[in-house]
Amino acid sequence: MFKILLAVVLWVGGLPWVAAADLLGVYQQVLESDPRVRLAELNVQIGEAREQQVIADLLPQLNVTSSISTVRQDLEGNNPAISRRGDRDSFKGERYSAVLSQPLFDLPKYYNWQRQQEVTKQAEHDQLETQRQIMLDVVQYYFKVLLAQDNLSVAENETVVSKAILLQLEELYKKQLVKITNLMDAQARSDLANAELLAAQTALVMAKEQLTELTGHSVQQLTPLRDDLTFRPVEGGVETWLERLTANNATLLSKRDVIKANNSSVKQQRSGHLPVVDFQLMVQRTDLGFNNSAVGLTNITSASVNVNMPLFTSGKTTAFHAEAIHRLESSKLQYETEFRKLRRELISNLTEINASVEKIRATKVALASAKKNYQAMEKGFKYGVVDSSEVFEAQRILSQANRDLFEAKYQYIFSRTNLMHLGGIISAHEIELINQWLTPS
Repeated sequence: MFKILLAVVLWVGGLPWVAAADLLGVYQQVLESDPRVRLAELNVQIGEAREQQVIADLLPQLNVTSSISTVRQDLEGNNPAISRRGDRDSFKGERYSAVLSQPLFDLPKYYNWQRQQEVTKQAEHDQLETQRQIMLDVVQYYFKVLLAQDNLSVAENETVVSKAILLQLEELYKKQLVKITNLMDAQARSDLANAELLAAQTALVMAKEQLTELTGHSVQQLTPLRDDLTFRPVEGGVETWLERLTANNATLLSKRDVIKANNSSVKQQRSGHLPVVDFQLMVQRTDLGFNNSAVGLTNITSASVNVNMPLFTSGKTTAFHAEAIHRLESSKLQYETEFRKLRRELISNLTEINASVEKIRATKVALASAKKNYQAMEKGFKYGVVDSSEVFEAQRILSQANRDLFEAKYQYIFSRTNLMHLGGIISAHEIELINQWLTPS
């Protein structure tokens, strides 16, 4: 047995040493591997490219055309003696032209440019929301792993204690000092502890898989939370945080961009009833005339102002305008729906933060009492003045107090980070501050 343990120790000692990863390290891994970062960047670039496309519609356009053609003419009723031409004539012709055009008055194109500007801003706010969501995910998944690890430690301790009590009762039962019912109760509690241990191990595996999916790397040993951390309520009331929600939340900013874009779309479709005016300058050099007839080499220069006035489109322009109005109204309702949902989440997280602070304070007191009670019961069991069921009950209360304290601590972190995200003030600096809550290396 000693040789086996020695071999295991030597094998473990030969493994490469890996430092515990802290929150900043995990965040950096996510920035390097999460496809959402690049996807959001591409969406902004697409918006900028489309904006450049619609800007080009308002700027001068220059087109150059050249053609070389072979023309054949068949003359009907031709009298060669009079026309001195045969019945069929064939010749080559050339035409070169350059056309410069500039819109002078085209409101649909102008409002389309304004609409695309808002669409680009929407992509930028969506990118900002993606960045903030990644920060939130890093904090949430990191501390979910720590919570699962802490719960696993409680389950492992319960298993050890239950197994120890069961072994003691088995020895006492052999000496006929305890009843069979006490032994069976201890066996049942030991089996239950093993089942809870298995559940805790599964929860830890799932939490690590979530973090692995986020980082793209296997989860290393994570730096735990400091024991001496002080949890305080956040500053500001509901009204203060609602103002931050309205002013800074990237999701709401994105939906406001949609409203502005749809408003420009309404103007664009409504201006479809107005005339379009453009200037055109054309320079042409050709030896072809009317109906591709052969003429001498000719240079033509023309400048014109063209006015296009739509008079009747069978209701198409009106229908486009009506659709744009409905889209604008729909985007306003979507904004209101999202605002109400985020408002509820904000108030809920703000309430949970303050509740978690009080719960942490209360559970620390309860945990201290549970420890003293368990120690007393354990000591009484050794002297035979306390029944095993009382020890199990004291152990259950102690374990639950530990779980409640872990849950309250991590719930505080989850709610606080959610609140920062909703208020639009979560940032890399906030990640650095939370990282200081971890045990120093």
